[in-house]
Amino acid sequence: MAENRAPFHVPHFLQPPTTELSHFLLGDNQLQIANGCNPSYKKGVLIKDLGYSIVGSTIQSGKSITGLHHFHQTSAVQKILATVNNSGDTALQLFYSTGSSWTELTDAETAWANYEDALVEMEDFIGYCFFVGYDATDDVFLPNRTLTGTTFGTTLTTSMPGAKYIKRYRDRLYVANCYNAAAQPYRVYFSSVPSAGSISWTVASDFFDVDYSESITGIETNWDRLVIFTDYSAYLYDQDSKKKIWDVGCSQHRSIQNIGQYMIWANKDTVLISSGGGFPVPIGADIQELIRQSSSSNWRSAVVDREYVLYLGNTSANGLSYTNCMAVYNLDTGMWRWRELADVVTALARVTLSGKDYLYMGASDGDVHVKGKYTDATLVTTDNTAAIKSHFRTKAYDFGDPSILKHIIKTVAYAESGLGLVLYYRLFNKKQEGLQEFQKIGVLDKIINEFPCGIDGYFIQFEGREMSGRAPWKFHGFTALFGPESRL
Repeated sequence: MAENRAPFHVPHFLQPPTTELSHFLLGDNQLQIANGCNPSYKKGVLIKDLGYSIVGSTIQSGKSITGLHHFHQTSAVQKILATVNNSGDTALQLFYSTGSSWTELTDAETAWANYEDALVEMEDFIGYCFFVGYDATDDVFLPNRTLTGTTFGTTLTTSMPGAKYIKRYRDRLYVANCYNAAAQPYRVYFSSVPSAGSISWTVASDFFDVDYSESITGIETNWDRLVIFTDYSAYLYDQDSKKKIWDVGCSQHRSIQNIGQYMIWANKDTVLISSGGGFPVPIGADIQELIRQSSSSNWRSAVVDREYVLYLGNTSANGLSYTNCMAVYNLDTGMWRWRELADVVTALARVTLSGKDYLYMGASDGDVHVKGKYTDATLVTTDNTAAIKSHFRTKAYDFGDPSILKHIIKTVAYAESGLGLVLYYRLFNKKQEGLQEFQKIGVLDKIINEFPCGIDGYFIQFEGREMSGRAPWKFHGFTALFGPESRL
């Protein structure tokens, strides 16, 4: 009889999770599923993700939030702004909050009558918030408006073209993919330099065009340049000249974000990052199937605490479907994770309160939510009262030799606050025609959980599952103890 194999330890999961490798090619410390758990907050430990709570009360029941923005008028005057259809779907409304309840700015509903469903983009400039937008359902551009204090009107918008996108760059305001008597999908207009607290728009001369075959799909600023994207290309503009720099495009303006010197965005193939304006590098390889199985029209993004958050909507990978999926890339660890939300997200924004950044999420039911942080005094453990699903899955381990039938006599798992977290296994063996269902090992309700068992397999795969509103569990790893083995 062969000697017992030495114990096999997996003390951490520091390799980036990926949906793109087979059960057998994953690393020993790599996850195939990281749904609702965070491998980046404390290195070496999997921690269940936190939930979110409603900000104030429902803004407009059953209506999607179409725009969300933190308006910094001055350091002392700030508002969180949200746009939403009115109850009869006959106009677009504008609400503001200073951190709790929502107040309507009623002039917006009059100005934006018949512009329901418009996706609204907002930008701060010289003490005003500027609004542009587009309603794809009716193919109409939102009438431009501005806000300062609680005064909503047409100040500084005389002759300003309608537009899908807006961004401030250096000393001017820029709008792209425009409408000025006719649709101008290749055009970028810019304002005058501010003078005495005012700007003007000279549409006869203050513009430039890019491409003439691909519509502008998004704009952003970084590296002291304005970047203009189409589906397949990107252009840099420095207020003197423009040039095409990459044959790499962007599929959705709302996927573009900056983290310091880095610009991150998504196209139909992957998520990309450019450092300092250098050629874009793909960083979405580990979740490529999740990206490709989603619809870019649903994509929304934000950056909070050096993490790029990309809402994908409904998607799938490795035969598993994910509802309301949100993927998160941690710039410091280079790891993706993902999770299913209880709500359909229609807008995302970073909001800074008391010196801390928070993720605000507008939903299709008229709510705005704030995502919890591990540093909160009281942890948010539900998605606005709904239980949070957490699920992780390892590789199929051959424990160093796929030709030997392994016999596990005991599994030891290390966890904290694991009540409700259940460990499972499945086998890959001879004569199997399909994948087995996962079998329960036990509940991880102790720090050291010992499960005597008789698991016989050439390849053995593990996973953990939990769904509740309990405090976050922490999973440190596991050990497999072996009995005698036999070869094929």
